[in-house]
Amino acid sequence: MKSIGDGASTRVWLDNWVCVDRPRRPVNKETRINLRLMVADLISPRGSWDVERLNELFPRADVNRIMSFPPNRSMADEWIWAYSKDGKYTVKSGSWLCAQLVCVPKPVSAATQRTNMLKERL
Repeated sequence: MKSIGDGASTRVWLDNWVCVDRPRRPVNKETRINLRLMVADLISPRGSWDVERLNELFPRADVNRIMSFPPNRSMADEWIWAYSKDGKYTVKSGSWLCAQLVCVPKPVSAATQRTNMLKERL
């Protein structure tokens, strides 16, 4: 996931930069979104989050989560490993994640099952 510094290299709607139980993109409140919107566009000239803009775009839970990690305009955004405290990958954290993923299988939707059956026929 992306750790936010100046927000210049993180795309709001395309990059995973919010982490609750797993890294994800924020939930949008708008029906139309600007895919070019960068996290830097959500930072005020003073270097703090633009709370008014956050409230326009995201539900309260995501605004609260975003507000919990202040941006740092003196640093660039960086990729980090979301499953360790220091943001660095370890074999232990990778094994833990694999164990979690094995325990929680994702159900396959009926639409996906039909699509897969059509692909097998081709």
